[in-house]
Amino acid sequence: VNNKYISKGCKIILRPLEEKDIDKRYLSWLNDKKVTKYMETVRRRVTIKELRHFYKKIKRSKNDAMFAIITKEDGLHIGNIKLCNINWFHKYADLGIMIGDKEYWGKGLGLEACRLLLEYAFFKLGLNKVILGVYSEHAYAIMLYKRAGFKIEGRITGILLNIHRRRTDKLIMGISKSEFSRLRKQ
Repeated sequence: VNNKYISKGCKIILRPLEEKDIDKRYLSWLNDKKVTKYMETVRRRVTIKELRHFYKKIKRSKNDAMFAIITKEDGLHIGNIKLCNINWFHKYADLGIMIGDKEYWGKGLGLEACRLLLEYAFFKLGLNKVILGVYSEHAYAIMLYKRAGFKIEGRITGILLNIHRRRTDKLIMGISKSEFSRLRKQ
């Protein structure tokens, strides 16, 4: 097994994001309104310089881990998944995911990536809880997260601005190690 990969699934591999991944293809995802529609972080054009700076910051961080989602079939980098704001004392982290290559939307790869990352978070890093925030109107993502085992644990009303500049709610979803372990046995 190549230690370069943190996890292998049926269709994808997760591996640490590498400098070679910081390219025009990745940049195009961040500048595609369909890809970033429900991302809190990107609302303007991103430059390659900003993307490189972001990559260096993530690489230095002790509390963030970003992984490239790679197709097993052709070795293509199609998106990223991350654990961020890792709290090592309380043993929890936030999850974020982006399938940037729209050709791979709706093929179950986001769900597989979530499951692989949860496996890594709970059984390699020893975390007890993984949480995330999602736009309340992002029905597809909410369905995906529920299929991965997340439950809605809270709602913050009117905190986010959607792409139409209207206020919308943020749902807080979470899954514990014990909940994930039960799902793995089914």
